[in-house]
Amino acid sequence: MKALTPAEASRAAERRRALRALLASPLVFSRRDPETFAAIVRHRAELARWFADLAGWTLVVDPAAGHARLFKRAARRDTTRPARAPGRGAFDRRRYTLLCLTLAALDRAGAQITLARLAEAVRDVSLEEPELAPLDPDTSSERHAFVDALKLLVELGVLCLRDGDAEGYARGRDGADALYDVQERLLGQLLSAPVPPALAGTPGRMAEEERAQSEEGERIRARQTIFRMLLDDPVVYLDDLDQRSREWLGHGSGFAYERLEEDVGLLVERRAEGLACVDPEGTLTDTAFPEGSSTVKHAALLLCEWLTDRARATRAVAGADRAAPPGDIAWAEVVGRITALRAGCGEAWSKEYGGPDGDERLARDGVAVLEAFGLAVRSGAGVAARPAAARFAPAPPAR
Repeated sequence: MKALTPAEASRAAERRRALRALLASPLVFSRRDPETFAAIVRHRAELARWFADLAGWTLVVDPAAGHARLFKRAARRDTTRPARAPGRGAFDRRRYTLLCLTLAALDRAGAQITLARLAEAVRDVSLEEPELAPLDPDTSSERHAFVDALKLLVELGVLCLRDGDAEGYARGRDGADALYDVQERLLGQLLSAPVPPALAGTPGRMAEEERAQSEEGERIRARQTIFRMLLDDPVVYLDDLDQRSREWLGHGSGFAYERLEEDVGLLVERRAEGLACVDPEGTLTDTAFPEGSSTVKHAALLLCEWLTDRARATRAVAGADRAAPPGDIAWAEVVGRITALRAGCGEAWSKEYGGPDGDERLARDGVAVLEAFGLAVRSGAGVAARPAAARFAPAPPAR
């Protein structure tokens, strides 16, 4: 292999940092990180080609507006990563609805708008859809849900709070209002959907991607599916891939490993069950596991160890058949395990999970963490460990 000159090596390292920045945050702003944004601008042609060819993602860089937008599209549906306003819980259906209505209302607004006027505009838009409940600003729960949607848009850079108090509005304080600047150029690039809502007709149609119905089209789809999963998910199991994607991976694995390791800086672990991409720098994710400061993740780690031990015991009884499925553990047993763990960890765990249903809620949230990291799966019958969970099992005692 030809050695790179110092200038080429420096350029390649800068391009990798820019690529990683976009993977970690698909919206990059010059005002928040001018150095990274400048690197993205310098390498935008190569970055756009890399994302388009390997993952089928579009990169839009707008130097005048000061933002870069990577239109990521997941390889599969994932309900484990809901939207959240900063410092708030996961969005429920109503918050998602109000978020979409707010985007529609902002599309008709100008460069500035007050919170009260925006609430009126959202109510007007909601009245155009008979199947939707209109925004009711006289209700406390509605005001809080609406403000959560606005906080998310502030976090995403679409809105910029110029003056006022959104929290005061949410709490129903008399005369409380806020003034926002609207970033109109970013507003039009926020939604990552192959088919625009105006043309889709239905939500499901928005996610449909047009591809050539040919052998080459299928090969491209398979390659992009593999890269999307490996760039987005900590673990990819072969059982989760369709037949065509497994076939591509069988022939193109060397190419995929090389691009992920050289261009992104990931270490690819290969196992019989699938693949895992490990980031030595630990900066490509917005959430980590394990994490000692979180009650939910602490409980999830302890559940992971327990689920793995149970899976090993099940296989031992089945005659050490490594291919045998681990079997589901009944949900009541999982909740019971949390109850038992509370005896040793209860003082350190958050008071949020107190009360008669606290163990049930903590079990549910802990298992959700394991599902998000590909370590467990929940079905109607209960919960089962997935192969990667063995990473977090206690080592057997030395003899």
